[in-house]
Order: sequence, then C-alpha cells, then structure tokens
Amino acid sequence: MIVSTFERPGHLLRCLASLEAQRGVEGLFEVVVTDDGSQDQTLRLITEAARRVPFPLTFTTHQHDGFRLARCRNEGAAASSAPYLLFTDGDCILPPNHLRIHLAARRPGRIVAGDCLRLDAAASARVDADALRAARFPARLPVGERLRLGLKGLRAKLYEAARTPLRPRLSGNNIGLWRDDYEQVNGFDEQFVGWGLEDHDLQVRLERLGLRAWSILLHTAPVHLWHAPAPSFARNNEGTANLAYFHALIGRPTCCEDGLVKPVAQPTIMPLSLATVRPVRRVA
Repeated sequence: MIVSTFERPGHLLRCLASLEAQRGVEGLFEVVVTDDGSQDQTLRLITEAARRVPFPLTFTTHQHDGFRLARCRNEGAAASSAPYLLFTDGDCILPPNHLRIHLAARRPGRIVAGDCLRLDAAASARVDADALRAARFPARLPVGERLRLGLKGLRAKLYEAARTPLRPRLSGNNIGLWRDDYEQVNGFDEQFVGWGLEDHDLQVRLERLGLRAWSILLHTAPVHLWHAPAPSFARNNEGTANLAYFHALIGRPTCCEDGLVKPVAQPTIMPLSLATVRPVRRVA
C-alpha cells in the first residue's frame, strides 16, 4: 500500500487509522508513506504510528521542489517489496474491506482502476481517527457523491464490455497493479510536475503492453477528506505544462526514461515499523 503525502499530517493520521482497521488481510500487506519533502509534523506522526500499527511501515522523502507526485509514487514502489502495488493518497480514508476487495480483484493482465468519494469541509472535520481504528467508518456519506460514483462505475463496466481504449480511467487515489507490469513501463513519468495527468500517461503505456483497466468502483472506493486545492490544480488540466507535455508525447515510449529507474540521487528511505521490516528496494 503506497500512500503519497505532503504537509497534511491530520489527513495522513486518519488515512493510517483506516489502514489499521483493514479486515481480512492481517499479515498480508505493508505500507509505504512516500512524502514530497514535508517540513511539518509528518515525520513525527509516522514515527509515532510505527509504535502502534500492525503492519510493516516505511517512510520515504526527498527535498521538496514543486509538486512531484509521480516521483513520490515511484519512490514508494521502490521502497516496497510486495509483488502487487496499491496506490492511494494521504488525504483519503479507506473502508475496512478496501484492501481485501482489491486483493480479490487481482488478475493477470489487469489494472484495477477506481476513484474516490469526496467529502466537504464540514463532513471531513467530523471524521475521527480513533473511530476509524475501531472500524467505525463514516456511515452518512453524501448521497450525491454515492450516486456519482455509482453511475461512473456503471459507465466503466460499459467501457470494459466495449473495450474502449483508455477507459475506465486510472485515478491515482485508487489503483492496483502487479509490480512486474509497473516495472515494465518504468513506473510513473517524473517529467509530470504539478497537478494532473501522470496517472493517465501511465495508463497509456500500460495499455501498450496489452493490459486492460477493470473498474472497482462498484465494489470499493476511498473517501477523500476536504482540503484547499493544490496551487497547481487546473480543471481538466487546461493551460498546464503537464497537458502540453502529455500531448507532445503521443508517440511516447512504453518505458518512460525518467521513471522508477533513473540515474538520480537516492531518496531517504526509513523503515519505521517495530515489526520485522523486509529489505527495501531502492531506486537504481
């Protein structure tokens, strides 16, 4: 389970609490919190969590230099050892059966795609970490959001049946795929800096391997806790450097050059669990 974060310790605390409450997967998963260079209380929070959580916990970070989500996700994958990778964000909480459902959905040749349900500021403030640890997941989720995701999940099944290219879309808060497939395309392209499209680019390259997206939306979805949008956020990526870069790479290689393996400085990788931590895999 790879959890990306940057300077939202209150959100991350609740994300980890929801991972503590996962049912039916005891002893079957590890967690890597992969940080974009936070200078706040994030490291202290992770250190304290390591004394409590029932799973191996690893922390990676690097010097902050803009919003580098693609780099975070690659560093998280490199620091993990599992054969199957699940991605989410540190501003999301997960239903207690989320990991079990994802693991049951694994198939060769399949990328598992999803999305999240979004809470507003007032509802997010009511989400309590202790309640999440006790598997008391918020029961009153917005009807409009549940309907939106349900309809999106039904459309996704139509896309699957029609074998529509690049549909259903990957969303970085709810992705599952085999490590071998991720390594074949060299992970996320780290030339995507700022908000958006790094997950869509990954899907383009994975489909070139013959992999197809399968939607998990009708079965499970994270819940996104409210926060102000990232400074680089732009609706539909309009006017962003990432959009220009994406369109310039229509003929992009399947294996990106600036990805999981590259000749760059190592991130700081810190195994923090008090339980036995398996050796971490470092970026080459």
